[in-house]
Amino acid sequence: MSAQVSKESIALMMPNRLGHYFRDEPEFMTRPEVPRLDIFGAVWALLMWVVQTPRRRAVLDELNTLSEHELADIGLSRSEVTRIFDPSFAAERNAQRAAIAYARPAGA
Repeated sequence: MSAQVSKESIALMMPNRLGHYFRDEPEFMTRPEVPRLDIFGAVWALLMWVVQTPRRRAVLDELNTLSEHELADIGLSRSEVTRIFDPSFAAERNAQRAAIAYARPAGA
């Protein structure tokens, strides 16, 4: 059975699932971090880490409830779930996507 359903309609049917994290709305998009080199920057980074921890935990919990097939649909494996908030992981994934999009080897 192959029903054609959009992401938006799935998000409406299951509002507490991951569909709302994939919207292109400013509140769901990542914001670039501005590096600060003073003590206030370190305190600010620690404060932001504490504030964002519950949201990160909720995302990880939701991803851990997905099956292997559902994770594969969004391009993740079970071993990659724990690394989704790691900036180096995001850089690797973006480099791989760019290499595929432009048909050139990654790292070249």
